[in-house]
Amino acid sequence: MLRNRIKANLKIIFLILFINVLILIPKSFAEKDKEIKVGILLGFTGVVESLTPSMAESAELAFYEINSDAKLANEITFKIKRYDTTCNNIKLAKNAASKIVKDRVSAIIGAACPNVTIEIAKEFSIPKKILMISPSDTSNELITLKDNGFLFRTTPSKIRGSQILAEITKDRGIRSVAISYGRDNDYEKFAKAYSEILNKNNIKTSIMVPHIKNTKDYSNHISTLTAAGGDALAVISNIKLGGDQIIKSMLDIGMFNVFILPDDMIEDKIVDEFKNKNLKKSFGYLQGLTNIGAEKFINLAQQSGIDPTSPYTGESYDAAAIIILSNFSKIYSEKKSIKDNIYSVANKPGTKIYPGEIKKAIKILREGKFINYEGATGVEFDEAGDSFGSFFEVDLKRGKIKTKKIR
Repeated sequence: MLRNRIKANLKIIFLILFINVLILIPKSFAEKDKEIKVGILLGFTGVVESLTPSMAESAELAFYEINSDAKLANEITFKIKRYDTTCNNIKLAKNAASKIVKDRVSAIIGAACPNVTIEIAKEFSIPKKILMISPSDTSNELITLKDNGFLFRTTPSKIRGSQILAEITKDRGIRSVAISYGRDNDYEKFAKAYSEILNKNNIKTSIMVPHIKNTKDYSNHISTLTAAGGDALAVISNIKLGGDQIIKSMLDIGMFNVFILPDDMIEDKIVDEFKNKNLKKSFGYLQGLTNIGAEKFINLAQQSGIDPTSPYTGESYDAAAIIILSNFSKIYSEKKSIKDNIYSVANKPGTKIYPGEIKKAIKILREGKFINYEGATGVEFDEAGDSFGSFFEVDLKRGKIKTKKIR
């Protein structure tokens, strides 16, 4: 009896000691060796294979800042793995997503191609509650997707450009606009949204008509636009859909002397058409990086042998940084959901954080203070999880692009 009583007392003592040890363990030690698996889901083979290596390297650059720090790695270790979607083969893309689920990945950077992103999101990331941040998918369909807070993107949607272009048009004092758009779902939505915003600002749309690619004779289309008239002609398109032919035809007949162009239309071939024309008032916009953030990212990328001018490299770095910071935020704050922690670190208010300052940001979070991750691209998420983006208003004068201001 006495032996049993002694054993029982010893068990109670050991239990009390064990509970006290747990209470006294520092929070950072309790989180020691917490591993977060992140999948970089991009088209490493296929039509975008020339772009994706730089995107992946940019994302990995952000993780290197943390994993190379022993103290921070003691709290969270990020394990990175690349997965190939091939971009235009949805079956292979879904196979890659299946591997991500099997590997128990907690977050995805990707995808790069529109049809891939939405399919992977609907079938894998949303139902499996895996955070997904796309650095390059601009499709409008993602805006209304019910993602339950698991899908974000660090590049703005195409429709965001229509708002920017409408703001610039208003500020330029234009009172009526003729619109020619490429026969494509995204460009049609862009043109309609652009026209609606103009209308709200008492700017008339004289006509809005589509043009078809590879048409040998645009005379009927040109005649229709000419008859409608307007202070300016907005060409919502690209070269592949015949946007350059619309401008060339209009310059030949001399009808419009003010052209309004979205970023897809501002290419060398089109700008060259303006060289010998006195078109001082034509304008448009280009997506760009914030001044401070861009400079810091360019320096950081070049030091690591990454080409910072390659498309979506800044957006890829920002996607990785937000994943890192939101996970550290979860440790130091009372916010439990992925969505809440992402908005907390990426949006106002708080200390502005730029590329190369992830450790600084973590220190601020540890102190219980707020950060506002601006990054390379001026990240600020709207309610749909889309970045507002950074845009340059540009003038097109005699074959030269001149930046006027940041929007």
